[in-house]
Amino acid sequence: MIENISALYDKSYTCLHCQTPFSTKRVRSGSLTMLHRDTDFYTRFTEQSLNPILYTVCVCPACGFSFSEQFKSRLSPAEKQTVDEQVTAKWTPKDFGAVRQVPEAIVSYKLAIYAAELTDQPHAVKAGLYLRLAWLYRSLDKAEEELRFIGMAADEYEQSYVHSDYTRGDKEMSEVRLLYLIGELNRRLEKYDLAIQYFGKALAFRNTTIESGIIRLAQDQWQAAREEYNEKRNTQKIG
Repeated sequence: MIENISALYDKSYTCLHCQTPFSTKRVRSGSLTMLHRDTDFYTRFTEQSLNPILYTVCVCPACGFSFSEQFKSRLSPAEKQTVDEQVTAKWTPKDFGAVRQVPEAIVSYKLAIYAAELTDQPHAVKAGLYLRLAWLYRSLDKAEEELRFIGMAADEYEQSYVHSDYTRGDKEMSEVRLLYLIGELNRRLEKYDLAIQYFGKALAFRNTTIESGIIRLAQDQWQAAREEYNEKRNTQKIG
C-alpha cells in the first residue's frame, strides 16, 4: 500500500471555470508495469489501482466543473454562464483530489463529459472521455455499459475525423491511428462494414507512415473483422 501511495503525487490546477486553485492525484509513469494492451489501446497494468485513466479528469471541488488537460484553456462568457446554471448551481462541494477507485473515476468522467458538452469541446476530446469511460466499465466486466460508451466514442471519433480536430484531443493521435481506432471500435460494435472500411483507410497509409505497428494492427483487425462478419452471416443463414 505504501508503494501505491508513493506512486501517486499531487498536481496543482486552476479551475477553467471559477479560477479556484486545487490539486488532484496523478500517477508517476515510472511506477507502472504494463501487462497487456488491448486492440483499442486500453492498457492493463500489474497494479490496476494505479491505472492513470483513474486520474485523467480534474474535478474542481468548489464549482464542480470537470475537465481534462485536453480541454480548451479558456471558456467563453456564454459557456461560463451555462456552467454556472447547469453545474455550479446544483453542485454540492466534494473533493475528488484523493486516491480514486473505479466508481469515483466513473463519476468524474460523467461530470467531464457533461462539461465538455456544455462548453463545446472538440469531438476528439469528448471521444477520449467516452473511450476511457468504456475502459473503466471493461475493468468491471460490465459489457453492456462498455459497449454503450464505445458506441459514443466511435461516433465522436468519426466526427473528429470529419472535422480534423483529432490532434486537439490526444497529442499522439495521428490520422492513421485515428482511422485504425474508428475501425476497431466499430468492429467491437459488430458494425463490420464500417470497421472494414476504416481499416482499409488506415492501410492506405502503408507506404507513407512510420507507424508500422498501427499498420500491422490494422491488417490483423481487418482480417478479424472479415472473419467475424462471415461467421455472423453464416450463423444467421443457419438460424
